[in-house]
Amino acid sequence: MKHTLIEFAICLFVLLMPASLIAQQDTQGSNVISKVKKIIESTGSSKVDTNYIQKPARPWQVSVKSRVAQTDLNMHSTINGNAVYASVLEGTGYQIEGPLRITPRVTTPISASVGIKVGYRGLSASYTFPLKGYNGQSLSFRSMGNYYSINLRWHKFEEKSPEAPSSFALKNVDVNTGEDLGGVKEYNMPGKWNLESPIKIKTLVFDGFYIFNYKRFSYGAAYNQKTIQKRSAGSLIAGIMAYYADFRFDDSRNAELITYMGEIGRIRQWQGSVGAGYAYNYVPAKGWLIGVTALPMVTLLNRMKMTQYDTNYLEVAAAEMQKTTVDDYINDYTDSQVDNYIIQKKGDITHSNRVALNFTTRLSVTYNWSRYFVNVNGQFNNFHYSHKSSNNTMHGYLNDWYINASVGVRL
Repeated sequence: MKHTLIEFAICLFVLLMPASLIAQQDTQGSNVISKVKKIIESTGSSKVDTNYIQKPARPWQVSVKSRVAQTDLNMHSTINGNAVYASVLEGTGYQIEGPLRITPRVTTPISASVGIKVGYRGLSASYTFPLKGYNGQSLSFRSMGNYYSINLRWHKFEEKSPEAPSSFALKNVDVNTGEDLGGVKEYNMPGKWNLESPIKIKTLVFDGFYIFNYKRFSYGAAYNQKTIQKRSAGSLIAGIMAYYADFRFDDSRNAELITYMGEIGRIRQWQGSVGAGYAYNYVPAKGWLIGVTALPMVTLLNRMKMTQYDTNYLEVAAAEMQKTTVDDYINDYTDSQVDNYIIQKKGDITHSNRVALNFTTRLSVTYNWSRYFVNVNGQFNNFHYSHKSSNNTMHGYLNDWYINASVGVRL
């Protein structure tokens, strides 16, 4: 937390330094200050239709904000069960019939956090920290002009109790010859894991939009309160998005999960998308604004890097299997050997996925009066990934949403 706050303070200082220089208006270096001010003001609403867009006289915005958010990471892993678990079932009279499927799902509780947002014209930075719900942090920076919007958001969290349901089938075989004796029994395990070492997840999202009808439509009025939309208007928008995610569970205490995931203990993903959509600002009455944005995107860059690990989980499991029956081992299983697990890094696998479709939607409600404003806005992002190897096929998605509520004043 301490390092994050320091980093935030530095970034906030750098982001708002030009505005601070403008505010000082010192005689020394007045030419430089004047140029900086001109650049910032040129990204505002100087070339817009004032019947539709109003630029507030006071350039600063300071607001207190609250936030509720949730992240849903769903991973599907299909393993060649017999190839992987033959050593564990050796001598038991059973073999895995067909694939072993496991679906880890990390869904954070709906978290509540509070923070502060500071902006000058279209430049702003905000930081939130959690009140309860989960161990996570969020940091964002935004720059908005009359024809563009650029946003950078960083988010990290941990999860110790993911859902990881699995399904597989066992068939009876001759202990000595391996001959199929007939009879298959299917198992569906609900799977609520309590990991000794949590899954650690970090995401970084950058998005940028170009607004075509910037003379009458203000994206900043709905999502940054840098301007005030006086009449309803909409615009076609073109956008780009860059996304990075890092899922880590590469701890020796997670050797079982690593084995289930095809010996993968860390997944990193890069995506680059382009798209076009529509944004609309509806003004139902004076002071009110409802903004809606829908932006489907085509992911052209979809790259993954997965780190594989050797583990001793199968050897430990085989030793435990000799102490009980297969049914008792499955039905009454408790992972009592977690401290005896060992993992060792094997290397990285890099994989490029096919073109995919992702989408972003946003909604905002704002009320302005005098120097003050109230805003509620939300966003939903959806990202996909997939990977296939000799003994394992993986695919999944990440849904990420948040709702912000803020009360602010213009200074």
